[in-house]
Amino acid sequence: MPLARIAALVVALAIAVPALAQDPVSGLHLSGYADLLYARFDYGPDQKSGENGSPPDDRAIMDLQRFVLGVGYEFDPTLVFAAEIEIEHGGTGGALELEYEEFGEYEQEIEKGGEVVLEQLHLTKTFSDAFALRVGHGIVPVGLINLAHLPTSHFGTVRPEAESTLVPVTWHETGVTAFGDLGDFSWQAQLINGLDSTGFSSKFWVRDGHQTRFEQVRATDMAVVGRVQWNGVRGLKVGVSAYRGGTTGNRPKDDMPGVDGTLTLVGADLRWARGPWRLRASWLGGHLDDAAEISAKNSRLSTNLGVARSPVATEARAWGAELGCDVMPLFDPDARTALFPFVRCEQVDTMHGTTGGIFADPRFDRTILTCGLNWFPRPSVAVKADFAVRSLGAERYRDEKTYGASLGLVF
Repeated sequence: MPLARIAALVVALAIAVPALAQDPVSGLHLSGYADLLYARFDYGPDQKSGENGSPPDDRAIMDLQRFVLGVGYEFDPTLVFAAEIEIEHGGTGGALELEYEEFGEYEQEIEKGGEVVLEQLHLTKTFSDAFALRVGHGIVPVGLINLAHLPTSHFGTVRPEAESTLVPVTWHETGVTAFGDLGDFSWQAQLINGLDSTGFSSKFWVRDGHQTRFEQVRATDMAVVGRVQWNGVRGLKVGVSAYRGGTTGNRPKDDMPGVDGTLTLVGADLRWARGPWRLRASWLGGHLDDAAEISAKNSRLSTNLGVARSPVATEARAWGAELGCDVMPLFDPDARTALFPFVRCEQVDTMHGTTGGIFADPRFDRTILTCGLNWFPRPSVAVKADFAVRSLGAERYRDEKTYGASLGLVF
């Protein structure tokens, strides 16, 4: 879809939906968020270009990371429809991309640096506080950032790198979801389409197995997802999640008969808010069956498929934590704004465990330290600045430094 048409659609919705929402009988609601980024790097984009990793560089980007527009309609208090469209990196068009993990080849991309994605579209029927049923396309509740992905829900100028490297973010699939609240606990259970193992790679493990390359999503291999969250203490949320599903049945061609490629993910997360303090932490790990067989088959895929074709590990791990404190009351006890200095520490290893003679490349064992400031002129608006250092898993690799600034808003 040309960018001009996208812009016209967004403007039309922005004008029409609020007008409809003024009618309380209509039950129509508008929501959304936006995230703009400036980042400056002291390293080159290609980690493979030298024995010490990315060479020194001085480059910068400006990116409309995402603009999301959501529409909801309440037929009655127990029956609700919702849809959400996300425009990433400025929308679509024709563009070239230099793909370093594919041996430095140029690729013609359908999207102009980004894409337009239908992130959610579902109908929810609530039977009681303990049980509701949702059918359609929605968020997969694995990992903390998939649940709390708004720009006001994390401190950094970009989403936490550890989880975002390991699994799709924001992860959305089609299927059936049951959920509810039981006392101090909330729960979710899903049956959804699985991932496509042709997209698995050394650098991003199973993240790019998210099916976005074809018009239709294959559901030969389904996946089951579960999440339980404890809300028993005010300001504290503790959750655990799990995912399990096959990945070879959803490949574009039936080229791996008899090989399941079952993926298992387990995660735990914590969110704590008390007074001026905010703490968020998560751990995510996974195991991929038949990783050596998938790696061998992927290495022979056509370059036209647009996938990395690099070996994939059997096991991967990621963890991260960020801590911030609102210091604005120290300067103005009556202030309506908030100012959070913060620190974040993350580690992700997408080659944590390998089989079949696959080399566990230390370049893909990454530790990221970030510090910065977040200013909230209102709770739904965040102005951010930060500095991050990424260290790779061997001493010979050069550290990678990034300076960032961003604007995020939620409505």
